[in-house]
Amino acid sequence: MSSSSIVDRDKLVDQYHLIHDFNSGEEFDSQKLSEIQNDSNRQDYKKVLDDFLTHHLEKEMESFQTIHKSEHERHILVITKDQWLFRVSLKQWPDYKNIWTVDMYGGFPLSQ
Repeated sequence: MSSSSIVDRDKLVDQYHLIHDFNSGEEFDSQKLSEIQNDSNRQDYKKVLDDFLTHHLEKEMESFQTIHKSEHERHILVITKDQWLFRVSLKQWPDYKNIWTVDMYGGFPLSQ
């Protein structure tokens, strides 16, 4: 195996932790949360993540990895096919049938 084909995931995690400039994700009031709580895609954080990247950021995911999770949050490292690294925070809403929303995100192009 060539060393040029090995992905240094430790370096990616280090770069992930350098992201400190965040944009707001999806901002929903209680009325909108009530409206979307019956959307079965919203109950799967992976579908919410993919939909956000595809439609909001117009990026295609190559890979993702949960870096940290707690009872109602997930912090995910995302690599896109055009070689961007994103730090995406998802929030779960127990009062709205446990749907997920994107709380905030930040990213930058990966250096070669």
